[in-house]
Amino acid sequence: MSPESVSEVMPALLFVDDEPNILSSLRRLFRQHSYKIFIANGGQEGLEILEKETIDLVISDMRMPVMDGAVFLTHVKARWPDTIRLLLTGYADIQSTIDAINRGEIYRYITKPWNDNDIVLVVKQALERKALEIEKRRLEELTLRQNEELKSLNASLEIKVDERTADLKKAHASLLQANDKLKSNFLTSIKVFSNVIEMRGTSW
Repeated sequence: MSPESVSEVMPALLFVDDEPNILSSLRRLFRQHSYKIFIANGGQEGLEILEKETIDLVISDMRMPVMDGAVFLTHVKARWPDTIRLLLTGYADIQSTIDAINRGEIYRYITKPWNDNDIVLVVKQALERKALEIEKRRLEELTLRQNEELKSLNASLEIKVDERTADLKKAHASLLQANDKLKSNFLTSIKVFSNVIEMRGTSW
């Protein structure tokens, strides 16, 4: 798992339920799997914890007074979209759960009573998926940054090539000018020598 993955060392889980025995069971189950555990007795308390702590995954009961699980997880999605959202639900709440899934508020739902191995596996897989998404995003950002650096380097090289080409053109023009001057001087010298020879020929 990448060093930039979920909470780096110990992923943080938040359990939200109005039944103390459910919270105790979840805390006892997950504490042995090296997770940092937070618990809340209702949706409002859960939101207050999320404001203070970095939470990687939240498991909320569906049926709670004042604010049910679907509403609570809707708030979580809006304010902390990267936090994975799981819903604990009874068979009587299946339609509400399906509605929540369709709206995108939750990643998975877990029926009560749950199987300990199953719920631990669901959480593990969800966190691994989040880690992969974070790594994918990191690599995309790295690729984008490297592409921008490459564009900048290419632009710089093009400028240097243009400058070097201009310098070479100037040097070539100077050489042509110098060559023309040499030719002119050579022709002038020949004319002078010719005149001198003619003058000597006349004097003889």
